[in-house]
Amino acid sequence: MRTYVFGDIQGCFDELDRLLDMANYDASVDRLWFVGDLINRGPKNLETLNFIMSQRQVTVVLGNHDLHFLALASDHRAPHPSDTVSDLLTSSKRTEIVDWLRNQPLIHSDQESGTVMVHAGIPPMWNLDICLARAREVEAVLQSDDYTTFLKGMYGNEPEEWRDDLKGQGRLRIITNYFTRMRYVTMNGKLELTHKGSEVPAGFSPWFDLLQPAQAMPCILFGHWAALEGVTNNKSAIALDTGCVWGRNLTAFCIEDKQIFSTPGDPIK
Repeated sequence: MRTYVFGDIQGCFDELDRLLDMANYDASVDRLWFVGDLINRGPKNLETLNFIMSQRQVTVVLGNHDLHFLALASDHRAPHPSDTVSDLLTSSKRTEIVDWLRNQPLIHSDQESGTVMVHAGIPPMWNLDICLARAREVEAVLQSDDYTTFLKGMYGNEPEEWRDDLKGQGRLRIITNYFTRMRYVTMNGKLELTHKGSEVPAGFSPWFDLLQPAQAMPCILFGHWAALEGVTNNKSAIALDTGCVWGRNLTAFCIEDKQIFSTPGDPIK
């Protein structure tokens, strides 16, 4: 049995199919993990989700594009010109897809392999137990009958910094931003959400440069940050978004033997 962890697919189903062949994926025994952003910006979102949802052993964490689709599907957000999820919004399986996505976690922890999977990253002031507890706060609301209220208030960069006394939508929003949008942050958890490239904004650091031994996470698998091109210079943080949807590469990592698989993306869609 092998566990293959895939970077951001974003609807690039053809590249996913090629990479599965390259890795000799055996659906009867192997496990598939996905770091989020399964959909949007690419051309084959429905095919991507049909495949992932049909697999016997699959684990997914939600990314910002997956949450954005849920907001679109609940009519709490107007589509952006770059959105490509009309195939999902018009699908006869729309309700099934929405229900499946909103029941996926923000973080997955596997004690056996010593790995944690998250879309964007781990804030430096929280250990794994706290991260899982904070994620469950959002997951509980997303899985509740009142999930559309959360989606309506999900967008925004405020509050910028965590406080234990945060309540309501602001508390849920910053937790969501840590796990699905974070790149640069301070040791105290102040977020800088406007910079996406490699130029570090003053006073901030990439989140993985601030990891602490007390956080006890030997291997963090994440996506979201295509500008890194898979390089963190930190053996505890494995970046798997290598910009497939931008015509670069789709990457997967095998947990058991640490092998990396990569296939070129098709020309920009």
